Amino acid sequence: MSDQKSRSRHLIDLEIVSAIDLIPTSDLSETTFMESRENQEKMIPKIDVTEMFSVTFEERVVPSYFGGPDIRIEIMKPRQPKYTKMPFYYSIHGGGMVLGSPVVDRQANAVLSAQHGFCCVSVYYRLSPEHIQPSQLQDCYSALKWCMEHAEELAIDTRKVAVGGSSAGGGLAAGLALYIRDQKDFKIHHLLLRSPMLDNRTGISPEHPYAGEYVWTKRSNYFGWKSVLGHEPGQEEVSEYFVPARAKSLAGLPPTYISIGSIDLFIDEALLFAKQLAFDGVLVELHVYPGYHHLSPMFPNAHFSQEGAKSSEYALLKALELF
Repeated sequence: MSDQKSRSRHLIDLEIVSAIDLIPTSDLSETTFMESRENQEKMIPKIDVTEMFSVTFEERVVPSYFGGPDIRIEIMKPRQPKYTKMPFYYSIHGGGMVLGSPVVDRQANAVLSAQHGFCCVSVYYRLSPEHIQPSQLQDCYSALKWCMEHAEELAIDTRKVAVGGSSAGGGLAAGLALYIRDQKDFKIHHLLLRSPMLDNRTGISPEHPYAGEYVWTKRSNYFGWKSVLGHEPGQEEVSEYFVPARAKSLAGLPPTYISIGSIDLFIDEALLFAKQLAFDGVLVELHVYPGYHHLSPMFPNAHFSQEGAKSSEYALLKALELF
C-alpha cells in the first residue's frame, strides 16, 4: 500500500486497526452495490438471540400510514420483564441507505433488552436506489407510529421512548426525530446517533486529508445520497427530514447522544450537528474517539469500544430516567 493510500492508518487505534484488513474498501456504484449487498449478508453472523440471551424474538408486518407496502419489524423483549411497562428502543439499521438490515443490530438490541428490560423494535425500511425518499422516512415513521398506537399490546411505556441508529440509521433517526417534532403525534425522549450520516454535501465537498479512506468512502457516500434522494447530492432544495444537516433549527429535539471516530468520513458533519444542537438549546453529548470508531462493534473488548458502549448506554438510561 502506498503512503498516499495509507495516509490515515497510523491514526487508527491499534486494538481495532486489523479490521481495515478484514473489510475491503471499495467505492459503491450502480454496478457494484448488489454484489456488496450479497457479500454483506454473508458476512453478518446469523445468531439465534433467543438461545444466547434471555429474550423473546418476534417478526411482525405492520401497515404503512402513507399507502405504501406493509413494513416488516423485529420485536425483542426480555423473558423476565423488569417493568410492567417497558422502556422502548426503536432501532434503525445502517448501510449507507443502500445496504443492510436489522440483523446487524440484532445482538446489541438483545443485550439491551436482556440487561435493561427494553422492548426493542427494528424496522426493515425500503432501500435505495430501488426506493427513494420519502420511502425511508415513511417506513420508519409508520413502524414507530404503529408501535406507539399499540403500546398497551407491546407493554411499552410511551413516556420512555428512544430512537437510534448507526451511520445511515443515525441519519434516518435524526430525520425521523425532526419529522416527529413537527407532526406532534407523539414524543420521543432520546436520540442516539452513532457515526451518523447527516449531510448530503459531504460526498461533493473537498477531499478530507484523513477522513473517509476506509470502508465507507467519499465516492460510496456520493452514491448513497444520490440513490436515496434520486438526484445529485448537494442541491439546496432538499427536505431536512431527508438530510438532517440542512435543518434551519434543531430546537425541540430530545436529548441527543453522538459518537464519531476522528477519521470517520462523517466527522465534520457530526461535529457541526452537535454544535447546532447546542446552539438551539438541545441537550447534547458528543464523543470523538481516536481513529475509525465505526468498526468498534467488531472489537467489543477494545478500550474505546467499551468506552463508547458505556457512554451511550449511560446517556440512554439517564435520558429515560431508568436510574
